[in-house]
Amino acid sequence: MSQSPTDTQGDNLGLQSYRQGWKALNRLLHENKSFSGRETNNAFLNCGKNTPFADVSSTIGWDFADDARAIGLIDYDHDGDLDIFVTNRTAPRVRLLKNNLKSESNFLSLHLTGSAKSTPRDAIGARVEVHLKGQLVPHLRTIHAGQSFLAQSSRWLHFGLGKDAIIEKVVVHWPGSKSQTFTGIKTEQQLHLIQGVTTVTHRKTRRDSVLMPAPQPIPKKTSVARIIPPAGHTFPTIPTADGQFLSISETTLISLWSRACPHCQQELQTWATQAAKLKTSNVTLALLCADQEHHDQANAYLKSINSPFATRMAGPEAVELLDALHASIIDLWIPIPVPTSFLVSKEGQLLAIYRGPASIEQIINDTKFATTTSEKRRSAGSPFAGRWTSKPLPSTPQRTAQQLLQRAKPELAIDYLRSALTKPFLKGEKFTQSDNLLLLGQILGQQGRPTEAMPHLEAASKLFPKDIRVLRLLATANAETGNFSKSFTILNDAISYHPQNLDIYDDAIGIALKAKDPAQALYYQKKSADNNPGNPILRYRLVLSQLERGQPVDAIANCKTILGTSPKFLEAANLLSRILSTHPKEKVRSPQESLALATRLCLISKNRNANHLLSLAYAQANLSKFEEATKNLKLLINVAPPDSKFRKEVEAALVKTKANQPIRNVIWR
Repeated sequence: MSQSPTDTQGDNLGLQSYRQGWKALNRLLHENKSFSGRETNNAFLNCGKNTPFADVSSTIGWDFADDARAIGLIDYDHDGDLDIFVTNRTAPRVRLLKNNLKSESNFLSLHLTGSAKSTPRDAIGARVEVHLKGQLVPHLRTIHAGQSFLAQSSRWLHFGLGKDAIIEKVVVHWPGSKSQTFTGIKTEQQLHLIQGVTTVTHRKTRRDSVLMPAPQPIPKKTSVARIIPPAGHTFPTIPTADGQFLSISETTLISLWSRACPHCQQELQTWATQAAKLKTSNVTLALLCADQEHHDQANAYLKSINSPFATRMAGPEAVELLDALHASIIDLWIPIPVPTSFLVSKEGQLLAIYRGPASIEQIINDTKFATTTSEKRRSAGSPFAGRWTSKPLPSTPQRTAQQLLQRAKPELAIDYLRSALTKPFLKGEKFTQSDNLLLLGQILGQQGRPTEAMPHLEAASKLFPKDIRVLRLLATANAETGNFSKSFTILNDAISYHPQNLDIYDDAIGIALKAKDPAQALYYQKKSADNNPGNPILRYRLVLSQLERGQPVDAIANCKTILGTSPKFLEAANLLSRILSTHPKEKVRSPQESLALATRLCLISKNRNANHLLSLAYAQANLSKFEEATKNLKLLINVAPPDSKFRKEVEAALVKTKANQPIRNVIWR
């Protein structure tokens, strides 16, 4: 399996491809697609030597339509054979597949415990050999930490020993310690082996609850649904086609409908006959027609069915908002159908979504969610019974805002977040509150509105003063408004909290250059290198900047520091050789040291590295060995690609050596 990239800087092409791949996979899931193309699960039987595997999926009852992910092996019922737990991305999330096949073969189950001194208590890494009478090759098992994909099988080692097996001995190779041999062990046993203890202990018997197999009913697929969102989710301000906004001052049912939809027609006719119930329950019905026509035509239709309600027209922006809200709640990016209705409290809290027709009785009953507990709302929103293991998570406006950003609607996302942050029912832990403010500030900054972003970022910073995300955005916002002094103060605080975070230094260097302060940029480069001594690339970049800034002595010292900690970083040795031979200042140059370095580099690379050979020619020319330098340069001319930067550099050096002149790098001061 390929490994995830480790580059944290984000400028690596492999990392970008990796992120794009995950983005594409996540999009498939959000669009209700499958990783496996909706294939059934497969099981294959090893038929023996020189024989293909046989597909026995349906024979053993394995061919479920689950989107399966991981399996864990365990002797669940202690009967000497292995049973299987399967976890799925789709429901049912867990299946237990019991092995009820009859067998005359013998088994042995072993559980190992380390001494916790030389060997870990869980004995991870221990290897066990079971030697059978009459067999030269022992049965082997190893205890692993993690098996299969996202799974951990039982730490009991199971040995299938065949028929009429006799155990001669069991040898345990304890990690970090000596091997240990156990004798007198028989088949059909489940035993505990403890490091350093010669006797074995039998597994205690237990009374297991009887599990009865049962069919898994699969409900019929339907687009009709009643969705109860988490408590505290804000309903967006909905614009209508006439440029106005829907006003919500009491409990309101907003219904998106179309004249072309027969289900909409049926629902509207039903509601028309029960309008009095809505009125007495203080529920206002706000109809939004999605048809691209004048509102007079839609209202004329409502009159034709004796509906006491009027409608307003939903423009593309209104539909986009409602679609984003719907997708953020159900976490599926499927187009919103008609009819779809949204029950909203007078404070603007989303209470329920009805995808498809909804009864007046159900709507009135669901108005209670405005005052009920989060636990009751969560239970009402679950499509099946069960036992909750955690407290309800508070709602967050971030999901809807992110949906709008996915649709390239940043202004709608900004308006939605601003509205949500003013709602009294929007609750959550400090971290959630900070994240809400952070997201709003981030979007405003991305839209070129740093002045508007700063109050939100400062509010987030008060909640979590050391949050690196907030600090970076605050520093950037201040820099974009021209307050570089404040920006550097924030960056210095961030560095004191997170001295090894490379992103902060990248920000700081970029802001220093924007402020036209190269000395400050050099300061942050040095700080970055000093606080990350294990990263030679950072110090190498510092060397290049110091050479450009006319600090060759410091550059030489840093090159030597790199070679002291990372002797295999040959780029630093090559650059040092060139500084010592080609720098314009005589007091900086060291001819013999430069030649020794270049010679050593050519020896390491076996004269196959053109850059090393060029450095050797520079060192030779600096010592007035012009014939040797010219000879090496002519060799390089033959291998240098035409019109390349390297070839031009070699040609320029050749002009100098033919004229018996040393080579100087005039770029360095």
